[in-house]
Amino acid sequence: MFGSPVRIEERARRLRGGVVLVTVVALAAVIATYPRMFADLDRDADANSSLSFADREIAGGNGIVADQSAVYAARALIPENATYHVAVSPGYRGGNELTRDHVASYYRYFLMPRRPVEGGARWVICYGCDVTDYGPEARVLWRGGEEISILRVAS
Repeated sequence: MFGSPVRIEERARRLRGGVVLVTVVALAAVIATYPRMFADLDRDADANSSLSFADREIAGGNGIVADQSAVYAARALIPENATYHVAVSPGYRGGNELTRDHVASYYRYFLMPRRPVEGGARWVICYGCDVTDYGPEARVLWRGGEEISILRVAS
């Protein structure tokens, strides 16, 4: 039913040979790729260790916020129990293609536990805004590069 004992032994020997061959090829591949893999990891570690604290803390936001100092100024100026609004002017030309649509979301994350609101916030983070739109008593408390400013609006 299974064949003669000689044929079964021949199949088993071929199977063992195949397993040995696959093991040798896999071991050779590992020996060949490990040094390159460790060199890549070492290069990545060097690049990461050269980042500043701000680059590490802001991380992916570096491609969105246009100016790291604005993020830190907002966190320093806006009280933790306050509300704020991020306003991006239609004419804002700073940042990049991600800034206009995603900067408010980044501030939501970075400024926790402060709460974002659409209107009536005492604090406004302006990207290219006209300060006069917020009334005569709106005060610019911080102004940075890229036409970014932080306002405190009278209540």
